[in-house]
Amino acid sequence: MAGFWDRREKPYVLAIFTLPFLWMFISLVMGQYFPDPGKLLMRLSGIWASVFVVAVMAMTLIGKIEALKFINRYRRFIGVTAFCYALLHFIIYLVLFAGLSWTWISSDLIEKPYIYVGTLALVIMAALAITSTKSMMRKLGKKWKPLHRLMYLVALAVIAHLWWQVKDDVSLAVYFSVLLVPLLLLKIPTLPMYKKFFKKT
Repeated sequence: MAGFWDRREKPYVLAIFTLPFLWMFISLVMGQYFPDPGKLLMRLSGIWASVFVVAVMAMTLIGKIEALKFINRYRRFIGVTAFCYALLHFIIYLVLFAGLSWTWISSDLIEKPYIYVGTLALVIMAALAITSTKSMMRKLGKKWKPLHRLMYLVALAVIAHLWWQVKDDVSLAVYFSVLLVPLLLLKIPTLPMYKKFFKKT
């Protein structure tokens, strides 16, 4: 294994993870998302970002299964992919949805506070993506694991982001809550800070 994955597997893994982006890009070029491509592309990119967040959260449990331990080598790469789709989601909002209009954006910041938790998740994922390399792991040492536990906060932010924007259709919020909440309930009690807190009380 070299870096995030075995070099022989790199093209296949990369191809699989970029398929949703290619599908969205080709559909956009073919005019399937018009007359309002921004709204639909925001939804699709947000869905895929959330899917990869779920995948990252599930990795620690799946990776404990003996036959599936090999999947652990992709954990950091899946996290980086989640960040890329979240960044795409943000760019689509700025360019296609808001049209780079500060008037539009400033109005949304007042009327749509769920943007703040979405931005928080993006900023945290950016920090985790930057520090996901082998060299950064060595530089951070013991600080690396506590930093990357912020992925749990990202999962909470994703749930809040989805529920906060609900109007009529709650399906996405329900689906991702059903996937993420059990994973959080299983993992949070195992965190060192959680154990220390309950020892004191």
